[in-house]
Amino acid sequence: MEQNKAGKYLKYAIGEIILVVIGILIALQINNWNENRKDNNMSIQFLMGIRADLKNDIELADSVLRLNKKSFSIISSIDSVFHKKSVYMAKNHDDFFGQLDTLDFEQLFFRPQSFRPINGTYNSLIADGKTSLIKNKMLLDKIQLIHSENHKRVASNYEVIKDLEVKLGFAYSKEKQTWSYTDLNAAKSEKIFYDLVNFTSEKYWYSLNLLRIKENSIEVIRLIDKELSD
Repeated sequence: MEQNKAGKYLKYAIGEIILVVIGILIALQINNWNENRKDNNMSIQFLMGIRADLKNDIELADSVLRLNKKSFSIISSIDSVFHKKSVYMAKNHDDFFGQLDTLDFEQLFFRPQSFRPINGTYNSLIADGKTSLIKNKMLLDKIQLIHSENHKRVASNYEVIKDLEVKLGFAYSKEKQTWSYTDLNAAKSEKIFYDLVNFTSEKYWYSLNLLRIKENSIEVIRLIDKELSD
C-alpha cells in the first residue's frame, strides 16, 4: 500500500513538474512574442521616420539643383565648358541646364543654398544601437551609405564652395556689385571669367553629389515601401 502511495505521489509530482515546465514555456513564448511585436513596431517606426526624412532631403536637394541651374546656364551660354570636357558628363545631365536668365547674373558670385539633411531618425537608430531591427541588410547598407558617405562628400564639397565665394568676394567686389551679363560676356578671355568658371565647376560637382543623394534616397524609399508592405 505504501508503495502504491509512493507511486501515486511520484506520478503526481511528475505531473506537477510537467505542468510547471509547460507553464514556463508558454510564458516564455508569450514574452518572446511580445518582444518580437515590440521590435517589429519599433522597426516600422524607424523605417517610416527615415522615409519621411529622406523625402524632405529630396525636396531640399531639388531646391539647390534648381538654384545651381541658373549659374550653369549663364556660364554655358558664354562658353559651354561643361559640354567640352567629358569629365562633367553634361550630356547625361540635361536637367542641370535651363533657359538662360541674365537677370540672375549676380548668382554667379554667390554660393548655393547649403544642403542640411535631416538625420534625426537615423541618429536615434545608431545611438540606441537598434540597427539590428532592420532585418533587410541591403536596405540598411543603402541607408548607411547615404548618411556615412554621401552626406560627408556633399559637406566637404560645400566647404570648398564657401572658401571660393570668399575669395571671389575679395577679388571682384566691384564687379559683383556693378557688372551685368553683358560685361562678363565681353570679358570671356579675362581672369574673372575663368575664376567664375572654376567657382561654377564646384557648384556642378555639388549638384552631382546632390543628385547622387537624391537617387540613392529614392531607391531607399522604394525599398522601405516594399519592406513595410510585406
